[in-house]
Amino acid sequence: MLLISDEVITGFGRTGTWFGLEHWGVEPDIMQFAKGITSGYIPMGGIGVSDTIKAAMDSTPPDQRWMHAYTYSGHPTCCAVALANLKIIEEEGLVQRAAEMGNRLLEGLHTLDDLQGVGEVRGLGMMAAVELVADKTTRQEFPSAAKVGARVQREMTQRGLYTRVRGDVICLAPPLVTTAEQIDRIVDIVRDAIPAAVQG
Repeated sequence: MLLISDEVITGFGRTGTWFGLEHWGVEPDIMQFAKGITSGYIPMGGIGVSDTIKAAMDSTPPDQRWMHAYTYSGHPTCCAVALANLKIIEEEGLVQRAAEMGNRLLEGLHTLDDLQGVGEVRGLGMMAAVELVADKTTRQEFPSAAKVGARVQREMTQRGLYTRVRGDVICLAPPLVTTAEQIDRIVDIVRDAIPAAVQG
């Protein structure tokens, strides 16, 4: 059985390590990636395989190999952007920065734990979430008709923070270059937006 990891979102520093599974010392057989390899400047995705899988691929006679390719496979512009981006991530220490700023973000978001409507705050590196609930003790969700998540999103946008809200979960994934001041501003906006939406 092979372990295939999806590092499309968690790869290239997002969680404070180069790849998310590093936090648990897990080495997959196959890893898929995208987004972070070019920082989204240009579309690119790919896979990495273990030495064992590579050896199996290399040892298969050419006429028995399964061939698969997309029209834009190995596109030189995408590859050039990826290489330049990886160099920036390394030279500017953005993986370590994501770990440090991610800690600041999570610590800041935990100051919201006592707010009415906040059920759970969770995160790893520059990826965090604030779950909104109707009852903090039972973790009962808000009725979907209340559209609390949508109301919180509207309040955050009005205050200058645009981020994804999925159902009643605020999803935060600021750029790896986000400053400490910007992290604090994100927390302040979320802190103001939740009561404005929940009490409304």
